[in-house]
Order: sequence, then C-alpha cells, then structure tokens
Amino acid sequence: MKYLLLLALFGNFFLFNSCKKYKPAPAAFFIKPSLVSVATTGTTQGTANHKITDLYLYVGGKFQGAYQTGNIMPIVTNNKNVTIDIFAGIKNNGIKEASITWLFYDKIEFDTLVENGKTINRPLTFKYNPGVQFVWLENFEGNGFSLIKSNTGAGSDTTFKIASPGDTFEGSRSIELGLTGNGNVAQLETAIYYTLPKGNTNVYLEINYKCTAVFEVGVTDGLYLKSALNVNAQPNWNKIYIQLADAVNRAPSPNQHKIYFRMIKPNDNDNPRVWLDNIKLIYL
Repeated sequence: MKYLLLLALFGNFFLFNSCKKYKPAPAAFFIKPSLVSVATTGTTQGTANHKITDLYLYVGGKFQGAYQTGNIMPIVTNNKNVTIDIFAGIKNNGIKEASITWLFYDKIEFDTLVENGKTINRPLTFKYNPGVQFVWLENFEGNGFSLIKSNTGAGSDTTFKIASPGDTFEGSRSIELGLTGNGNVAQLETAIYYTLPKGNTNVYLEINYKCTAVFEVGVTDGLYLKSALNVNAQPNWNKIYIQLADAVNRAPSPNQHKIYFRMIKPNDNDNPRVWLDNIKLIYL
C-alpha cells in the first residue's frame, strides 16, 4: 500500500511539472523588415546612406528585444491591438559589440492587429529627429571644399584631391588624402571652427570612407589635437558613426573646434590613402 501511495504521488508530481514545462507560448505574430532605409530632406540633411545594424523593439511601451536588421521580430499580442515602436540601432564608433539606440533617427510607431502566427513583410523608413542640429555637411559635389590641408610641417607631401571615378562612393565626387615622398603625416582639417555643445554625449560625425592605413579623427582648437577615434584600414567603402563628445569635453575645452583627419605613414605602406565622402557633423 505504501508503495502504491508513493507511486501515485510521483505520478502527480511528474504530471504537474510536465504541464508547467510545456506551457503554450504567448500568442504572437511576426514582422520581417523587407527593407530598412533612411529618408532625408535633400541638401539640409545630406545623404540617406546609413548603417543601421539593429532594431530595438517595444510593444505596448515595454522593451521586447533587439534584433539584427533582416531578422524576424515576434510581436506578442494575446489577440489584442498593440502599439509597436521600433528604434534604429548602430555600432557606436564602428565597434561590433557596441550597439546603441541611434537617437538621431526618430522611432517608427504604428498600431496594428494581426492574426496570431502570421508573418508580415514591412519596409521600415527612418527619418532624422527634428531636434538634430546639422552643423557641417560636405559631400564634395560643389565647386569648393570645406576641408583644407593642416600645417603639419609636412604639408608639401600631403596629397589632397578629387578621387578618381573608380574610387568615388556616391554622386560624382569623393576626396582622397594620401602621402608621397618623405612625408610622414597627412592631415586635413575644416576650413572654419564650429561651436559644439559641452557636456553633451550626443555629438557625432558621420562619414563614408575607405582606407589602406589607419587614420585618426578628432577635434582641434588650432594648437592641441584631441583624438576621438583611430579608424582601422578598410578596403571597401564603409559607413561609421564617430562619437566626438568625449574629445569635445576633454580639456582644454574651448568654445569652438575644427574637425581633423590625420594619417601617419606606416612602416609597411609607402603609399597610404584615405577616401572620404558624405561628412556630417551633428548633435542633439
């Protein structure tokens, strides 16, 4: 009798835990972004080219997860109408492990009710947040440029020219920075100074680039160079979002800064080159 009682208790325990373990999943449908893009307002916001790598999903105001672009996103609805918010995510300073919500783009928001189990393909088009300040735009398509050679002591060996047609990224022009002869340092800087906010973490430089050697990006007051990032060699055109805030806030901290691009000749490369396009200096 005692063994029968133990067997019954064990059976009930097993049944209880089995039911608990295989509890049905919440009702959900799925969104698959068919295209992720950015819409800009012409000359006032520059290129629509982007490098959105992640999507941050909120359902009913609650964070549900971060998903790589192109991946299916489950939307838990419990058969109810839901509000969906999607934020763009980028790699801060181009670092793979440093995905952040890109607050410079507005979130995409919509209400919907979709039958559970269904997958809908939806394009996602982000727009710039109306609070974004576009301080400097340069796409090299005009007659003049807003970049000049810096006085580095080796300026005569710094080459700065319109890139050949095979090396342009977008439009008909990009620029090429390089070194020839015995020069060791090639450096460009903005022709004028820009006023940038202090104590603000959302100060960024967007650029399209490719390069055969490491180059440095930073800010200068004309005397001191304050590095923001060393950008690694990249044989193909790439997009990067560079955080300038730390450099801007670092002492000495004047009211105005120039942006510079600097390359030091490596020992194993006699002809280093950097190509740049679609530069945007922005802050929120």
